[in-house]
Amino acid sequence: MRLTTTAEPRVRTASTARRQPPLHTLASRLTERDLWLLEMLLEHHVLTSHHIADLAYTSRRSANRRLAALTDLDLLTTFRPQLPVGSAPTHFTLGRSGAALLAARLATTPAALGWQSDAPTRIAFSPTLTHNLGVATFFTTLAHDSTSASYLSAWWSEQRCREQWGDLAQPDAYATSTTRAGSIAFFLEHDTGTESLTRLAAKLDDYAELALATRSRPLVLFSLHSQRREVNLHQRLAAHRALDHLAVATHTRDQPLSPAGPVWLPLGAANRRLPLADLPDGWPTDRRPATAPPTTGLLRAANRAAVPAPNPLAPGHPARPRA
Repeated sequence: MRLTTTAEPRVRTASTARRQPPLHTLASRLTERDLWLLEMLLEHHVLTSHHIADLAYTSRRSANRRLAALTDLDLLTTFRPQLPVGSAPTHFTLGRSGAALLAARLATTPAALGWQSDAPTRIAFSPTLTHNLGVATFFTTLAHDSTSASYLSAWWSEQRCREQWGDLAQPDAYATSTTRAGSIAFFLEHDTGTESLTRLAAKLDDYAELALATRSRPLVLFSLHSQRREVNLHQRLAAHRALDHLAVATHTRDQPLSPAGPVWLPLGAANRRLPLADLPDGWPTDRRPATAPPTTGLLRAANRAAVPAPNPLAPGHPARPRA
């Protein structure tokens, strides 16, 4: 999935001629929300100005002002892809000073955190950029729509998932949503329609291996680009043997509804769409999905694995539980 552009994106960093303040001075000028944003960009690599405004639960005008200030301090780096029609929002990645600041707070180095000096350029030209931004849109919408009764409580990147589960399965993300009744844990597959249904079926085989290895029943959610794709997928997977070990549900992005709403159609169970919070009730009691992340003992000895995933809700979000 390659980014469709009419020109190459231009990566903008703070002027190298401008002398940056020492890290300890820089840190004193940052808010709790600023530090949270740096952690989010370390975890998820790239977010647009629209994503950040939705995540931070603030107006886009105030978000843009603060983002410009952080970019001027080299905490963030920006680029903007050239689209065939219209203009893309500004895309933000972690800047050199931002990576150095996080590394200092964790008593390590930017390289140990997975950040390299060419990271912003590699992200800007990545062939999976469009797909990755689609995943981010899914979760920023869930974060924006979170309430005290039902909120996004965890969002792990694809890279963190690889570090946790190795080659058993390769989800686009892992997440939990918390309600008054408990937590809902799920893997996300963000489908753009470029892969065959056979390939999607093979992904279920991988998740079934994960289920057997972890003695759990994972919930796998497919975010599909159209209702037609959904109908074909349900027909293709209706009798798939992996469903003995998994709970699978789908929604389509051609409907203007939040993924928190009544958009999820369980595969091989309930014949009606359910809100995310009620999705576990879509299966009989003995086939309901697990509510905790599957554990395998296969956690790799990667330095990033020791860095906790940031809370997906920004400090000050009304739904974020107080520490």
